[in-house]
Amino acid sequence: MKASTSIVFLLSCSARAASGFQLPKATTAANSASKLSMSISPSSIGGLLVRGGAAAEPALQNFYGDALGYFGGIRIPASFLAGSSLAAMFIFKTKTNDGELSTLERRVLGFYHFNSLLAFLLSLNTIASATIAHTAVLHGRFNKMAETAYMMMKREFEYEFVTVRWSFLCSLFCFLGMIASRLLIEFDLLKKDTNGGDSKNKKEIALLVVCSLGALATHLLSYVNQNLWCWQSLIGMTIYLGKMIATRAFVEARPLQIVSVGLTAASAFY
Repeated sequence: MKASTSIVFLLSCSARAASGFQLPKATTAANSASKLSMSISPSSIGGLLVRGGAAAEPALQNFYGDALGYFGGIRIPASFLAGSSLAAMFIFKTKTNDGELSTLERRVLGFYHFNSLLAFLLSLNTIASATIAHTAVLHGRFNKMAETAYMMMKREFEYEFVTVRWSFLCSLFCFLGMIASRLLIEFDLLKKDTNGGDSKNKKEIALLVVCSLGALATHLLSYVNQNLWCWQSLIGMTIYLGKMIATRAFVEARPLQIVSVGLTAASAFY
């Protein structure tokens, strides 16, 4: 009897010990599983399953055709700006020596010829640079693989890419300034009417022309500044291009580039 009682007591103790020993393990496993599920989000689990357990690098693509298309396509609108500004430079030739023009009209006329000249030079620079870069792309000796076409152009044709973009954008704004000043001069919106005409109506039309074209220019400039990607504004892009030209002229010691920089400074001075 005593032997059977002691055996039952030992079995109950061993059962309690076994159950007490296993419960902490189950609790620890449940806690660790809950912690693991909290630390790993479903999106990361899905991403790991899709990627095979590791983050994959972005796929590289061949952007040879994109480079050809960009340098070839931008010459079309640049050609339009070059032809229009070239024809506009020789208008109002007789009005330059007109003694009846007021001081404001003379300044607007000078602004007109200045913008027409800049629009022609910058658009012509766009056409020439894009044509030369197009030939360089056709040569094919560059790395055509990149994540995006922009990255490939910025890496392989940085000077040509920046020059073409900057020249075209600046020629566009010069063209708008030329159009605004021509409207003011062509319709005599700045002339003071001494014959009792409706001078107030002309003044309102002049304000309409300035405000409408000014609104378009500021809208385009704002949109351009938002999509330059590598610079915060067109001014920053201008400074960057100036540094690139200075490097090509004085660091790389290219004689014709030095002459070009000197003549540009002289034209700005005079």
